Amino acid sequence: MEKIQNQEQYSNLVNGVKAVVMYFSADWCSDCRFIDTFMNEIKEQNQRDFCFYKVDADSLKEICIKANVMGIPSFVIYQQGNTIDEFIGNDSKTREQIEEFLEKAKVKL
Repeated sequence: MEKIQNQEQYSNLVNGVKAVVMYFSADWCSDCRFIDTFMNEIKEQNQRDFCFYKVDADSLKEICIKANVMGIPSFVIYQQGNTIDEFIGNDSKTREQIEEFLEKAKVKL
């Protein structure tokens, strides 16, 4: 999964036409490492509806603040500058919970 490099890239993607899933994580986060084991499969299954990007919560704190992400792992979906849905918090998340979150978000697109 491609990593966000800077604020400008993040802003361009958030304001784009295609729905974008931002996955907020950190290398030290054990729950994030667990999600990483299946996240590419989720990405492949949902690539028609979403583009997926990873945001490093440690190196891109300003983006986390802007997105109101205060815990990881977290997911926020954007389209054309709007927040479509969010799954924020420092609780662990299962594959099923993430898939359910994405399915619910598809209805809002």
